[in-house]
Amino acid sequence: MAMGIKQTVTNLYRSKGFTGFLYAYGVFLVLGIIVFLTTQHGDVVLFLNRYSRIEWDGFVEFLTDLGLGTYVAGAMVLLLFWKIRYGLTGLVTLGLVGIFTNLLKKGVFDERMRPFNYFYYDDFHRFIYTAELNYHYSFPSGHTMTIFAAMSLMAYFAGKRWIGLLFFVLALSIGFSRIYLLQHFFLDVYVGSFVGVICTVLALMLLNGLLRLDRYAWFEKPIHRIRFKK
Repeated sequence: MAMGIKQTVTNLYRSKGFTGFLYAYGVFLVLGIIVFLTTQHGDVVLFLNRYSRIEWDGFVEFLTDLGLGTYVAGAMVLLLFWKIRYGLTGLVTLGLVGIFTNLLKKGVFDERMRPFNYFYYDDFHRFIYTAELNYHYSFPSGHTMTIFAAMSLMAYFAGKRWIGLLFFVLALSIGFSRIYLLQHFFLDVYVGSFVGVICTVLALMLLNGLLRLDRYAWFEKPIHRIRFKK
């Protein structure tokens, strides 16, 4: 077990895609601390809202939908037909995201208000009428957890640093789309991103470190190529 976990950590470190994702993410974490030290709760929401445009709303709504768990889960199911390792690891990662989402949003921090319930209507520079009217379960952002988990995992599988950076930019864009659409605060996105990356690491530790599924040949095959003995 210990050897499996050690090897998993080594593989994470050796993956240029994952380390590329983490380097960019580390910069975001540091900048996020600066934001917390220099702004008040909700300032980022109002800042983005001040510079939002009706012409951008449709694209941002499309972008934010990419972080929906149902869409990401569907993509992971499709990955089973490439390699079971890809799809199964992705589904386990999303399962962990689901656990943390319900535990944190609807358990520990169930009273955290969303921007619609935190601000007055007149506080907004413009109101986005096509956005969902959600008022509760703000912390942390489920969309952000989901997309950071998925993109960090895909960066690990990709193994190329520039792809890891690209996946980080996509994940961050979807995270910030939640703020743009007045669904979450910066803190929700910041913590959600961290939990998402942790879910990826935990899934890899579980499947490769504890269960050692990487020892089996079927783990590297597409699901439609698996043959069961009669």
